[in-house]
Amino acid sequence: MAGTQEIFPTKDLHGWILGRASETIVFADVVDSVRLIDSDEEGTVSRWLGFVDRVEADLEAQEAGRVVKRLGDGVMLEFDDPLEAVRAVLKMRQDLETLNQRDPEKQAIVLRVGIHAGEVLLSPDADIYGRDVNIAARLANATQPGEVLASASVRDALANSVVADFEDIGPVYLKNMAEPVHAFRVIPPQEFGRVAPLMSPEDLLPTIAVLPLSMRNTDQASVWGDMLADDLITALSRSHRMNVISRLSTMAITFETNTVKEVSDSLGADFLLTGSGSVGPTRHVIDLSLSQVQTGRVVWSDRVTVEAAEVLQKNAIFSDVANAIHMAILDLEIRRAMSYPVPTLDSYEILMASVALMHRLSPVDFTRAGELLDALIARIPHNPVPLAWKSRWHVLKVVQGWSSDRAGEARQAQNHTHLALDLDPTNSDALIAEGFVQTNLLHNLEEAEALYDSALEYTPNEATGRALRGTLHAFRGEGAQAVRDTERSLHLTPRDPHRFFFQCLAGSASMVAEDYPRALELIKSSLRLNRLHMSSLRMLAVTEWRLGNHENARNTAAKIRKLDPQFTVSAWQQSSPSSDFPVGRAFAKTLKDIGVPD
Repeated sequence: MAGTQEIFPTKDLHGWILGRASETIVFADVVDSVRLIDSDEEGTVSRWLGFVDRVEADLEAQEAGRVVKRLGDGVMLEFDDPLEAVRAVLKMRQDLETLNQRDPEKQAIVLRVGIHAGEVLLSPDADIYGRDVNIAARLANATQPGEVLASASVRDALANSVVADFEDIGPVYLKNMAEPVHAFRVIPPQEFGRVAPLMSPEDLLPTIAVLPLSMRNTDQASVWGDMLADDLITALSRSHRMNVISRLSTMAITFETNTVKEVSDSLGADFLLTGSGSVGPTRHVIDLSLSQVQTGRVVWSDRVTVEAAEVLQKNAIFSDVANAIHMAILDLEIRRAMSYPVPTLDSYEILMASVALMHRLSPVDFTRAGELLDALIARIPHNPVPLAWKSRWHVLKVVQGWSSDRAGEARQAQNHTHLALDLDPTNSDALIAEGFVQTNLLHNLEEAEALYDSALEYTPNEATGRALRGTLHAFRGEGAQAVRDTERSLHLTPRDPHRFFFQCLAGSASMVAEDYPRALELIKSSLRLNRLHMSSLRMLAVTEWRLGNHENARNTAAKIRKLDPQFTVSAWQQSSPSSDFPVGRAFAKTLKDIGVPD
């Protein structure tokens, strides 16, 4: 038998009872055995005994349990672990179905199975006795043909298991039992009808599950593993770019008792984060691995050292890990989107890759981003999120200087935002995208401000909406309001992969507020992350000039002209929402002073 029995010494009843043990008992009976034997005595007995032989051989090979005794048309099994008992029973049922299909002309052998976990009496001849043995047998008798009934003791032990689902059928009155037994129907996960969640924007995010960490070197290793897993889940959950499975859903799941397929099927996860390590007096060392469920590939791994005093102190000890994981997933999806045909990609892969490629701001990547968004819209036309991102794509196409048809891009952008808002008038992404169009292409700042305000009423911590509203204030020369919104957006995006965008907008706010040292710091940080971002380059040139760094400003302007030979002061004035405000006129004058052609 697998494992070590937890034996409780008891009084020797004339040598018949050796002790007690906590075990899981399984009774399986053949339905209508008398009818089957009458119809085909030798064939039925031969098939049944051969089946039990295979069950016994499987248990011995896996060291998962044992056949206690054969009961003619039934069998009694014993397991140390309820999980192994349920796993074995479901395999028995599956193997029996295969056996029946192999001989379709013969009458099928069907089982009734009862499972109960409790305390048994041990005898010298390896038999087991007691009230809990009787409960398992009575459950088998109360079961419908082909079904498996388990007691509450089994269900409670496996509440978070991925091996089976448990359908509550309530109290069952068993023969010769004074009190009813709370019973549950045991159902393989693939046969259990689940209610799928309705489509929402979050369905376009990858889902990650953090499994319990396997820690060593202490009697409290499992406690430390749970606490560290809690911190990892907390850090990952701060990201608005991934779905994270709850701790209670994963706390009892390990690869020691479950296969990767069982875990992924049960949790619906795209990625699994696993880890092991050692517990030390003052610090713990953990080896973490992130695996893609679909391929089984490890896409990221790292060794992390954690100070013991910091665990569960709400100080985001795993914030760098969370960012590294997000970037690893993002890199994977970009490579897949650039190498694989769109029909083979999951929807979340398409969205993540398209947003990332859009912000790389190279013509090739930008074009691919538009193609991916079009494919995603065709795949899920009733989701507002891809529509909102395609609208922003059209705006960026103009802002980056890759389209001179401002009116045409504005029409296409608004077509997408209007469709998105028809689907969901409160969708923040769509409201922000429409505000982006109104600001940058139509120069209707009052309408844009109302849209940003609406989006932030629904989602106050939406960083993009707050940054764009701050930039709108900057266009009007309202420095204090601009700094307030853009700096808060920076606070909300400490590890955002598009942080350069937020730094650029915060830099513009500081420039309008005439805090040029802060503006220079932010704009240079933005360019370190994206050296071809035209808005940042334009602001860098103006900021350098106003700080007295005239030579640097001229060099920056020359770089802009090299990247965009058509760039002139008048072209900038036609495109900028601030050109009709004093702050815009001052910006244009500085460009002329630097030497940018009129």
